[in-house]
Amino acid sequence: MAKAKTHQVSHSGSMTMAPLREKARKSVQDIPVKEPRAPMQVLRSTKQWLDQIIDEKRFRTYDEAIMFLITERQRHLSSDFGIFPELPEYVCDGED
Repeated sequence: MAKAKTHQVSHSGSMTMAPLREKARKSVQDIPVKEPRAPMQVLRSTKQWLDQIIDEKRFRTYDEAIMFLITERQRHLSSDFGIFPELPEYVCDGED
């Protein structure tokens, strides 16, 4: 069994002794990084709608509910095809 080394850690101005094992330490690359979260304010009625979506779709977070709403909106956006009917028809002449 490996011996534990002690390391002084400063916390709130007081010094404590915390055991560290050399092999137990992880490199920075091994630690998963969570995406930063931003505080957000919504109306109570909006929160109730989000809670209803979470219950119906069995989501775990508000983020999942909001992403669901965004992807649903994107699926139902109208196409921009034919938005400029006055443009002449494009014909490739081989120089493109």
